[in-house]
Amino acid sequence: MKFRTFATALLAGVFLASPVLAADQHFLADRHVAKGVKCESCHNPGAPSSKNVTPQNCLKCHGGSYEKLAEQTAGGDINYHNTHLGPIACTECHQGHKPPKLVCDQCHEFSVKVP
Repeated sequence: MKFRTFATALLAGVFLASPVLAADQHFLADRHVAKGVKCESCHNPGAPSSKNVTPQNCLKCHGGSYEKLAEQTAGGDINYHNTHLGPIACTECHQGHKPPKLVCDQCHEFSVKVP
């Protein structure tokens, strides 16, 4: 019974705090910075822009290879990293400094939240 009360209180705290956290960290880059990830971890040297963010930089932390990333995201109705489009640049969906967009939705209509 104590565990159930603790779990309920913990979930309530997370639920109540999440809008506050989400308001401050609404873009992918904001969430990375909050976790201590430096800009240079995603951006290659030079002027920061989306053009110098490469899939290799993303995969250093997220899976190691596109194939391994697809394995990690398997299990849902659709695996967005294993599609008929093949490997695409991470930045096609995951936008660092603006709202994300699902490339699949150019032709399909999926109801999914892209991080």
